[in-house]
Amino acid sequence: MAHFGLLNATIPSPGPVINLYTGPSNKLTVGKVTIGSKNYNPSRIQLGYRFGSDVRYFEYNRYVKYGEVIETENIYLGAGQELVCRSTESDVNFLFYGQSINDVINPVKSGVLSHTVSTGVLKQALYTAPAGSESKVTLSICNLGPDVATVKLGISEGGVSNFNSDEYLDYGFQIGPGQTYTRPDIKLGSGQSLIGFSNPDSKVTFLCHGRLYYAISGLPTSDDFVVLGNSRLDGNLGIGKTASTKLDVLGNSIFTGTVNITGDTKIKSVDYNEDIDNVRNIRTIGVSTFTGNVTIKGDTTDLKTQVVKTKSKDIILGSTETENFVGSISAGSSIVTNCNPTDNLTPTASVSLAQATGNLDLGTGVNIVSVASSTITLSEVITGNGVGIGTFVVGDPTNITADRGGIIIRGTTDKSILWQDSNDRFHFSSGITLNAGRLQIMDENAHISIGVTNVITANTVLGRELTDEIVVSNDNTNYIPTAIAVTKRTRNWSAEQYFLTGGW
Repeated sequence: MAHFGLLNATIPSPGPVINLYTGPSNKLTVGKVTIGSKNYNPSRIQLGYRFGSDVRYFEYNRYVKYGEVIETENIYLGAGQELVCRSTESDVNFLFYGQSINDVINPVKSGVLSHTVSTGVLKQALYTAPAGSESKVTLSICNLGPDVATVKLGISEGGVSNFNSDEYLDYGFQIGPGQTYTRPDIKLGSGQSLIGFSNPDSKVTFLCHGRLYYAISGLPTSDDFVVLGNSRLDGNLGIGKTASTKLDVLGNSIFTGTVNITGDTKIKSVDYNEDIDNVRNIRTIGVSTFTGNVTIKGDTTDLKTQVVKTKSKDIILGSTETENFVGSISAGSSIVTNCNPTDNLTPTASVSLAQATGNLDLGTGVNIVSVASSTITLSEVITGNGVGIGTFVVGDPTNITADRGGIIIRGTTDKSILWQDSNDRFHFSSGITLNAGRLQIMDENAHISIGVTNVITANTVLGRELTDEIVVSNDNTNYIPTAIAVTKRTRNWSAEQYFLTGGW
């Protein structure tokens, strides 16, 4: 079944109504019917939609002469609604053309909306726009009776009971037998009603058909542009600004469904200073899973969570990546401008000048002092003459890059474990308590100091050696007897020996 252009055409045989078109699933079909006669005898035609065993009419018993072509206003058919036609003579063709559009998201579907029969002056609500909708309605009025009928139409803000005399659209127009009056493009706001009635003893049908609009699909009065199907742009799309790339969004973005990114994803601050606070945030609700490597490039990464778990047994600090970068340099200056890339550069990292244009050079043992956007400051100045472009290489980690690295715990005062290059030691800002186990120094030449005083080594305490035997040769301040030495001396020393000693 075609959904655009020629939808169907037929030449019915005289007799009962036949199908001309059926609205496809989840679609609203909008189109016009042209009716042409090649029969020399005038033909009466009928055009309607099938409702069970009944037919409700857009056109009723209208005459078509030889060579004459008539065309209807737009007819609206919803999903499954059947457009039917009939002719009293042969060689009369019916052609339906138009298009089908998506109508799956609205809570109330468009198409044929209502059918009402009037036989007197009792005012009736022909159609009331559903809550939250804005409706565009075409009204087809057919006189099925034998006499001329008088019809009155109006729009009410609140139904029949609130209809006022100043709300008439048409007041007392006449329709002959077998004639149709079509009023297209009647706009009804939410809750507004189309009111109609006729003269006594008449038989007039009111068929309302049209399209309903909701906020989710785009209201006519809204400035929003809603796309229900696929969209294709031949060029860049800028949201909130002129696009500088394929998709350029100014402000926050919310994705409620799955986002599939098949290429590399880079998250960083943009180069527009005025936009930096609005475009760099990514917020997820629920569990976020990254199946590949994740690289976060920025000055600060905040983990606002109560528990941090890692499968790895290692936490590596001070890691650097050896990567070339280029920048503008000049002799006598330690400043490198227009650096690219700078994502992996960090203060204290060692760098060397791999090559440079002009007569420029850089010594050894040079480190990065600071990184600011695309500008870095080196610990040494560029030597040589003139200006040029330098290619730098970031070196492997060194003791300088490791200096002052460690763990800091925020408190009333910071609690830290930091390594210092100046003395090749870890510095604890607070004491250490061992509730169990032992403290072991693996290096036998190492020592425990208080201030600048060596208190304990592997063999001495405050510079005095430990001994397991007390004899004259070591019984002085250069030695500290152990428990074994004292016990041994007590056990081996007789009274006679004691009294004969010089100590007596």
